[in-house]
Amino acid sequence: MRFAYPAIDFDAQTILHFAEIFQSGWVSNSEHVRNLEKHFIEKFNVKYAIACCNATQGLSIALTAADWKNKKVLVPAFTWPSTVYAIERNSCIPVYADINAETWAIDVNSSTEKFDAVVPVDIFGNMVEPELLADIPVIYDAAHGYGLPRLGHRGLAEVVSMSHTKYPTASEGGILLTNDPTIAKNATELRRLAARMSEFNAIIGLNSIRNYEHWRIKRNELIQHYLDEIKHPFDLQKIPHATNNSVFALLFEPELRNRIVNNLTDKLQLEIKVYYEPLARGLKNTEYVFSRILALPTHMKMFEIIDDVIKCINNS
Repeated sequence: MRFAYPAIDFDAQTILHFAEIFQSGWVSNSEHVRNLEKHFIEKFNVKYAIACCNATQGLSIALTAADWKNKKVLVPAFTWPSTVYAIERNSCIPVYADINAETWAIDVNSSTEKFDAVVPVDIFGNMVEPELLADIPVIYDAAHGYGLPRLGHRGLAEVVSMSHTKYPTASEGGILLTNDPTIAKNATELRRLAARMSEFNAIIGLNSIRNYEHWRIKRNELIQHYLDEIKHPFDLQKIPHATNNSVFALLFEPELRNRIVNNLTDKLQLEIKVYYEPLARGLKNTEYVFSRILALPTHMKMFEIIDDVIKCINNS
């Protein structure tokens, strides 16, 4: 069983919208994309929302719109490689920071190298708000950030992912949020040139948003079941501000973690995740977390096998 399944539930109206798009011949950046952007503007009380084909393009566009070319950008070594891809696409130089061993979020004081800007990451949906000097520009990789209480109001811009692994999902897509009119204007033009979201993805995203609260409750039920029934000692990610439990991960002792991975993979053919592999090595806390972390599936199909999964973990 896969690690993630998209949280969507197509209804007759959704299928009808698909047919209308096929008939119209206008398949991107139109009515449904505008409706998706409107949702983010209204829900998070942000001035501008720019829907892109994916969050990686959205983050790259945000950096370009903010004129970060050639800046030294502090970024956690514990993140998905797309964060750094967006930085390097703008001819910026990534400066790798260690993470906090408890929150797994960027530790801006861990770098001895000077930097000009920062891209913090909401690791697994854990809202991060690092303390920075007032003159240090910040753009947030909020790929896992949907629903966080200050979303859209941190730094110059934030970019949310709506890929197939996210809650909610558009199957593929990203939303750039900002209150800065210049960044919004620049980003809108860059999106038009190279990163338009399809109308189909916007419809899927709106469908998933309508069901978000249902999926959130069910996902939290699964997480609580894991927490109640796993017998081995483990550590949890510390949440200083807020989380949406976008990814559920535990830390086990390394040898035990490896046994659990092998058993879940071999005996149940369950896809689990041991990530993020560090993008720079030798950082103490990053190495500590990576050697112990295990991310477990929380999609709805897990209700069918959750007891078998927990039994397999406990017998490892």
